[in-house]
Amino acid sequence: MANNGSAEIFELENARQRRESRDLDAGEFDHVGQMLTAAREAMGQSLDDAASGTHIKPHHLEAIERLNVVALPARPYAIGFVKTYAEFLDLDPRLVVERFKLDAGFEAPAPVEVEKFEPTEAASDSEKAEMSIYAVIAVIAFMIWCAYQITIPPQNVTQIGANATAPDIATPVLPFADPNDQPPLAVVVEPKTIERTEPVYPRRCAIDAAPVETVVASFTISADGRVAAEKIHETSNACLNDAVLNAVRRWRFSPQTIDGVAKPAFDQKYSFALKRP
Repeated sequence: MANNGSAEIFELENARQRRESRDLDAGEFDHVGQMLTAAREAMGQSLDDAASGTHIKPHHLEAIERLNVVALPARPYAIGFVKTYAEFLDLDPRLVVERFKLDAGFEAPAPVEVEKFEPTEAASDSEKAEMSIYAVIAVIAFMIWCAYQITIPPQNVTQIGANATAPDIATPVLPFADPNDQPPLAVVVEPKTIERTEPVYPRRCAIDAAPVETVVASFTISADGRVAAEKIHETSNACLNDAVLNAVRRWRFSPQTIDGVAKPAFDQKYSFALKRP
C-alpha cells in the first residue's frame, strides 16, 4: 500500500509540473529556446533527463535552447528535434516549431503556382469538314501562285564585273562599354548598440580568480535587434561564463541593414574584462 501511495504522489507531482510548463507565455521570452528551457526547468528535468526521454543528444538540446543554429544538423532534422522536444515538455509542437522557424530565420519557400492544363474539346464532325475545305482551298491557291510565277519573264539582273567596285556596306558601330558604368554596390549599415547590460561578478567566482579575467562571447544580432545563438568563444575562468551570457542576452541593437532592409548579423564577438571585486 505504501508503494502505491508513493506512486500516486509521483504522478500528481509530474502532472503538476507538466501543467506549469503548459502555462508558460511565449511572449515573455526573447526566443523559443528560452521558453523550452523554462518548461524543462519547470518539470524539474536536466538536459541529461531530457536527452534520455527524447533520444536526442544533450548538445543538440542545448543548441536548441540557446538557438545556436550553427550547432544543429540540417534544417529538416533540426525541426524534427524541436517537435520531439516540445512533445516531451508537453507543449504544443506546432506552435513551438513555427516560433523556432521564425527565430532561427528558417523562411518557408513561396508556393509555386502551376498552371493547370485543360485539354481542348474535340472538334465536331462539321468543324472537321469545314477545316478540310479550307485546307483544299489553300492548296489550290498555292498551286495557282506557283504557276503564275513561272509565266513571269526574268527581270534584268545587273552583274558586277571583275573590276567593278562593290557598293559600300555601312558597318554598324557598336558602343563600347564604359568601365566606370558598374552596378552600384549594396549599402551596408553595421549594427549599433542601443541597450547594454554589464555582467554581474558572482562572489563564488572570486575564489582563486585572477585580478582580471577575460571572457569572449559570440552571438548573432537578429533582424529585430535582439541577441540570438549566444555562446562563449574564449574564457579564462569558466565560472564567469553564465554571468556574461545572461548579460549579453539583454543587449539590444539597431540591426544591420543592407540597402535599407534589416538583416541578421552573424558571428559578432565581444570581449569582457571582469575585475575581481
